[in-house]
Parts: sequence; C-alpha cells; structure tokens
Amino acid sequence: MTTPTPSPTDTNDGSSKPQQLQHQPHHTVLPTKISQMESHSNHNGSNNNNYSGTSDHGGSKSLNDGSQGHQPDSVCELISPTEQGPENVNGALKNDALKTKAVWKSKAWDLWMKNWFLLGLVVVIILACRFPGWGRTGGPIRPEYSVKYGITSCIFLLSGLSLKTKDLLISAMNYRAHLLVQLTSFIVIPLCVKAITSLVGLSNMNATLLAGMAITSATPTTISSNVVMTANSDGNESLALFNAAFGNLLGVFISPVIVLILLHSTPQTPSGQHGLDYATILRDLGTTILVPIVVGQVYLYFFPKSIAWAKKKVHFPTLNSTCLLILVWTVFCDAFYGDTFSSVSAGEIIAIGALQGVIFWVMTFFLGFVARVRPSKIRILKFMETSQQEQERREAQLEQRPDQDEGLQDNQRKNDASAFASVTEGLSLPRTAVQRLVEPMSKQDTVAVLFCGATKSVAMGIPMIKILYSDSDGSAKAGLLATPLLIYHVEQLFSGAFMVGWLKKWVGRGERP
Repeated sequence: MTTPTPSPTDTNDGSSKPQQLQHQPHHTVLPTKISQMESHSNHNGSNNNNYSGTSDHGGSKSLNDGSQGHQPDSVCELISPTEQGPENVNGALKNDALKTKAVWKSKAWDLWMKNWFLLGLVVVIILACRFPGWGRTGGPIRPEYSVKYGITSCIFLLSGLSLKTKDLLISAMNYRAHLLVQLTSFIVIPLCVKAITSLVGLSNMNATLLAGMAITSATPTTISSNVVMTANSDGNESLALFNAAFGNLLGVFISPVIVLILLHSTPQTPSGQHGLDYATILRDLGTTILVPIVVGQVYLYFFPKSIAWAKKKVHFPTLNSTCLLILVWTVFCDAFYGDTFSSVSAGEIIAIGALQGVIFWVMTFFLGFVARVRPSKIRILKFMETSQQEQERREAQLEQRPDQDEGLQDNQRKNDASAFASVTEGLSLPRTAVQRLVEPMSKQDTVAVLFCGATKSVAMGIPMIKILYSDSDGSAKAGLLATPLLIYHVEQLFSGAFMVGWLKKWVGRGERP
C-alpha cells in the first residue's frame, strides 16, 4: 500500500493556501486589489474550480459563488481601464482629439457662414486680377449680356417674388426717406467732396484722381448691393428697392450736370462731343429692374404657394449675394483687363481710399443721426410742443371754473380760447408738418437709408465716364478717372458686409419705447 503523496497545497502546519494559476495574467496586480478579492472570497465562502484548498473547517471552499450577486471573474475586473494597459489610454486620447477636431470644425463653419460674403469678395477680386479675360466685356461668357441681363434681372426677380405689392406702394409714399437719400446722394456728398478735393488739390496729388473722386460723388446710389444687403439685414427691402431705382432714374439726368458743375474750368472738364444716350439707359433700367419686379409680383399674386415652397428649398438671400459677387467679379475683370490701376502708385491708391473711406462713414453716421433723431431734441419743436401743452392746460382750467352765470361763463370761455388760439393756431400746422419730417424713422427704414444714401453705382459711373470723355484725350485717362469709383465700390461692399451683422442684431432688438 503506497503512502499518499501530499498535496501541493498542504503545509506543515496543516493549513491550506490557494493554488496559483498556471497562466498568470500579463497585467500588473496591485496589492490592494488582491486584498479586496481575498476578503471578498472569504466572505462568500463559495467553491471555485480554478482554486482549490482546505479551509479552516476542513471543507472545500471556492472564491466565486453566483448566489451572492455578480462577482468579478478575475482580478483584472477590479482594476480601472486606465490600469489595464496603454491601449485604453491611447483610445481615450484619440476620442479627445476627435472631439476637439469636431469643435474646431464647427467653429470654422460658423465663422464661414457669418463672413462668407466678405471672403467671397476677396476671392472674386483675386480671380479677376489673375484671370481678367474670363469676365471682361466681350470675353468667353459675354457678361454684357449674360451678367447684365441675366444675373442682374435675377436679383430683382427675387425681390419681386419676396415683396408684397402693398409694401412697395407704402414705400413709394415715404417721401421723407426719399428726400433724405437723394439730397444726400446728389447734394451733400458732392459738396463735401468738392471741399475736400479743393484742399487736397493744393498738394501734389494726381489731379485726374481728384477729378475721379468728384465724378464718383456725382453718380447715383447703387441698386443691386443696396437691395441685397438691406434684405440680409432685415431692413425695409421695398424702400431700398424703390429708392435705388428712383435714384438711378434721377441720375440719368442729374449726374452729368453735377459733373460739369464740379469740374467746371478745370483741365478735367468733360470734352466729349456726344451726349448721354438716354433712350439706351432707360431701356436698360426697364429691362433689368422694372420688368423682373413686375414679373415677380404677378407670379407672387397668382402662385403664392409655389413661392412659399421655393423659399423653403432655396435661401433667397444667399442666392442674391451670390449674384452680387458675380457682378463684382465682372466689374473688376474689366478694370484689370484694361490696366486701370497700372498708372496709379500704391501711395495714391491708399490716399484715395482713406479719403473716400472717411467720406463714406461720415455720411453713414450723418444719415443714421438724421433718420433716428427725436423731435424733442429740436428747439423749435420744443417751443411748439410747449405752446400746445399750454393751450391744453388753459382749456382744462376753463372747464374747472366754478359755476357762474352760464351765459357769462360761455362768453368768457370763448374769449379766452380765441385769444389764446390767435397765438397757437399758426403753430399747430407747421408743427405737424415739421414733426412728420423729422420724427424718428423705424429701424427697418433706417437700415434702407443707411445702405442707399452713401453708396455709389459703378454700373452708372463707368458708362458716364466713357461717354463724357469720349474724345481721344479723354479716352486715354478714362481708366484713371474710374479708379476712385472702383476703390469706393470695394470700400462700400466691405463696409456694407460688415454692417449687415450688426444691423440685423439692432433691428432684432425692436423699437425702444
């Protein structure tokens, strides 16, 4: 009979210890985790197939028992993921990197959506500089037809589809806004430019460039950009549309006269032998502005549901802005193709740009102040208002007199009222007329005035320069005369794009009480 071989788990003192696993895990086990597991197994007292041994009571015990709830299958489950190995750490770092990248993508997209028009202006000007032949007059795409009649008509067709006929009629009756915009455009700005050019003319600046500034001041307000930016700012689009079209109609007859007055008795006096082709200009205004608006209004009247569906599918302001970028691209393609800027130094361009930038912003703040000034700020209206209040107070006192003889009281009231009325009667009607003329405009109307009052039209200015300076000597300097107009055009586009976001927030806050 053979003697039984002692178990590897038996010890001299009769106690038993758990048998170690034949395949040790590759993870480093912390002492605290092992202690937790041992105490957990002693508490449960269950059988384990992997660990065998003799307990103090002589029974076979186990480390794991499902009767006491979920127990860890291994020591590794008690260790946090970051303690199990470098793979989980790398995964967490990758997740953080992906989240950071997503955040930056979102910020970049928001920045692009807010400033895409400004960036688009930079892009189209660079493209025009590098490839002027593509968008020049007579080029491959024939912009004198495709852009002039196609893209421009698209802008005003969208306006006709968006505006109600009632709003257009109301805007047509807003005589105060029309007076403010047209007087600023054809009188205030030319006078300011005349004063500035007279002072600057004493220096060594190019006299032809200064004459170009005078011509720029005489041109009417632009149309397309005014309508697009007013709509994007939540302003009164119908008022901007009417003012822009009305200003260009006036400019056909007024602008050449202003140029002759400003440049009278100067070497840059227009000497062209041919007058303006009024019939052609009026035809172009009708086909590119009036006809698309009428078509849009008619279609909106008969098919309002289809227009509402189209607005959900296509963002009209974005389409308008894209059309405007195409117009700007063709203008600068002509400028760069004709070497308009080649004879002008960088210093002169900076000087002209600075002068015209100051003029633009001063006129913009002037228009904003006049549009939003309150009648209580004007002394003559304060006097009229005080007189009106005094009349009302006097009538209230007459009503509160103690009862007297009714005949005497009536006579006294009539005498007092007629005496006071002789002083105030002449003030009531003028006060009403003056107050209507200077009462604050709504924010929507103010936005339209800001965009229409200080801007100038390249589409009217460059053809006018070519016609007024059509002789051989004038044709040679026509490009130089157009340089200030092109610089001003860039400045008003960038300034307008900057103003859109601020004005939209301003309009969104509503009228103050």
